[in-house]
Amino acid sequence: MSAPANEQCGLEQSCRLGIVIAWILGWSLAVPLSGQAQAVVLIRPGSGDAVQSDAFNRLLGELHIHGFEAQIVERDPGGDPVAMLTELVRKRAALAALQFVRNDQQLWLAVVHIERETGEVLLHRLDLDNTNADAANLIAVRAVDLLRAGLLSVPEPEQRAEPAPVSHVAAPAAVQQPSAASARVPEAPVATRWSLAIEGDVLWAGDRLGVGYAPALGVFHHPHARFQWGVWLAGPTFGTGLTVSTGRASVWQETALIEARAAFVRVHGFGLAATASAGAFFLQARGSVRAPLVAERDAVWSGAFALGLRAEQRLGATVAIGLSVRAVALVPELGVAILNERAPLQFPLLRSALGLVVAFE
Repeated sequence: MSAPANEQCGLEQSCRLGIVIAWILGWSLAVPLSGQAQAVVLIRPGSGDAVQSDAFNRLLGELHIHGFEAQIVERDPGGDPVAMLTELVRKRAALAALQFVRNDQQLWLAVVHIERETGEVLLHRLDLDNTNADAANLIAVRAVDLLRAGLLSVPEPEQRAEPAPVSHVAAPAAVQQPSAASARVPEAPVATRWSLAIEGDVLWAGDRLGVGYAPALGVFHHPHARFQWGVWLAGPTFGTGLTVSTGRASVWQETALIEARAAFVRVHGFGLAATASAGAFFLQARGSVRAPLVAERDAVWSGAFALGLRAEQRLGATVAIGLSVRAVALVPELGVAILNERAPLQFPLLRSALGLVVAFE
């Protein structure tokens, strides 16, 4: 006979969980925060201009590759794109705001940013050379170089050899200059954004139950550049089971977690976050035993609480590879029994998930 059975949490198991939690928190605090991402507002062009759309996509990809947090905004520039970009920079406390502008068949990129040391609002104009087949890539690279120079408070050098010279003009007088305190603005919230993760999950259930494998799916909302929350589902987990002299119990496990992630490293497309989650754990067991024993099937629920780390590396504007490591505690603890043979699930359960992440609006 096989059935899930609740197990008492011993002192040794509690110490092991404490060590895991302390290790995770200690690693999180030990990583330097120097690689913080910078928010950049990017105005999406209309769908009727193929040249603008191509240049926009190249620029978006270049920003993500270099670790900038692009906040995409749908907005009509009206008659004064500079005033609109300036308003967005101040309202969102962003490093800069960028928009492609077309005047008399000439396409140029307007970049508005606040100079850190002086607080001056500046406009940079980057002209797109229609005669250059690689003009979209060139303007994207030059824009990112300009933003990186702004992070270091170094003026953009004049490059006469380039087909698209850069000019610097002060913002209109109607725009108020920031106070001295605005040089240290908090990181701004990003536009509504979501991500979908499709992963493979590996679970270590203990010495007697072995390793299990399962598909996993996560849907997360990104209300801020450094925070996200969502739902993570894994299961059913195959491969775990208990084998004794009188038979075998096959075990299936399913997990549903509500998880919050707080990033403490974001640099050059790489992110590292601490995670905390809570949810439910479902365990099923089915026996296959020798006569005269009779096999049974049973199932039981438990609460699940987890701490872990999440690493992501961007491969493009909307695609990334993600790896999660979690230590999961079950309350109450669960196990599998065949007659007097008992096998509790590992405390804490150790699981890792690797997969593809796709971001969307």
